[in-house]
Amino acid sequence: MKKNDPIGVFDSGVGGLSVLKELLKVFPEENFKYIGDTLRMPYGVRTPKDVESSTFECLNFLAEQGVKGIVIACNTATCYGLKNAQEKLDIPVVGVVEPACSYAYLVTKNNKVALIATEGTVNSKVYEETIKKFNKNIVLKGVGAPQLVLDVENGNLNNDIVEKTITNYLNEFEDFDYDTLILGCTHFPLAREAFEKIFEKQNRKVKLVDPANRTAVALKDILRKDDLLNQEKNPKIDFFSTNNLGKFKNTVENVIDTDNEESFKEVFI
Repeated sequence: MKKNDPIGVFDSGVGGLSVLKELLKVFPEENFKYIGDTLRMPYGVRTPKDVESSTFECLNFLAEQGVKGIVIACNTATCYGLKNAQEKLDIPVVGVVEPACSYAYLVTKNNKVALIATEGTVNSKVYEETIKKFNKNIVLKGVGAPQLVLDVENGNLNNDIVEKTITNYLNEFEDFDYDTLILGCTHFPLAREAFEKIFEKQNRKVKLVDPANRTAVALKDILRKDDLLNQEKNPKIDFFSTNNLGKFKNTVENVIDTDNEESFKEVFI
């Protein structure tokens, strides 16, 4: 591996762009390759075995592209595919669950943490198991939100459509008095303003946890230790989609603000 090798980012669709945005802040001089598995999304309703298989296929594609490290910017893929990828690939692979839990543990004051995620992530119980490593007294309650994934994929990031969807899911927490909410799907930070509007209307103070920054810092520590941090003058981002490239490209251009000219390709995996 060389310093100017790119960093790989994988998501089931466009949700990982929220993580890529943070990576670009933490790594302003790095090249990136991003793949969204738009053909097989949403991952949250698929079987653990399917998720593990699809995750590895996409990560192996990035490895073949010569990346020096990979971020799994998808909670469901992290829950079911991280361990397998770390065992089979000879490059660093980091996920988003542990960084999110470490931050939620630091900011909660009443030890009641809510999780809004895909059904697959909620059913895996990985968040409950991970956050209790930091504090066994934290109570975590999760709600699966598949429609919210689809809303974001369709570009509904801050409008009445997505606010209604979010409100319906938040109502499922009923009387659970959480003070911290983990956005446990990387699609959801793209709708952060909608979450904030809803809590403001409800006159509630809830800390929103987006795992992106902590994940980026974790990878930076690994690359620094291996002396693989880059000093690129004009870094480049390559985007890959497994389906509907035009729609994917439009969403990318609405989310990622960069002066560099990116390339977009549809790939078949």
